[in-house]
Amino acid sequence: MTEPRSQCTAAGVVQTVDTWYATTTDGDTVVLALPDAPAIWLVHRPHAQVYWQTEGRRGLTLSLVNARQRLAMVQGHRHSPRTAVVALRAAAGAAHH
Repeated sequence: MTEPRSQCTAAGVVQTVDTWYATTTDGDTVVLALPDAPAIWLVHRPHAQVYWQTEGRRGLTLSLVNARQRLAMVQGHRHSPRTAVVALRAAAGAAHH
């Protein structure tokens, strides 16, 4: 089951990820669809950690702080601040493999 899409500016991506993490439980997944870039899957893990997987690549577990920094870096290098990011919240257990 997929929940509605939400759009946010690049500056709001960190806030969106923080809100997603605070309102989900272990195993819940969000997919960040960035224009002209591979999608990013984030899976909620305990202790302020997420599993980060970029489409077509192996994933890794990061602290929430490091995931926010990485998202900011991806946004800063690939997109202008006005570029929209689409976040799709997926049902628990529907992580991309």
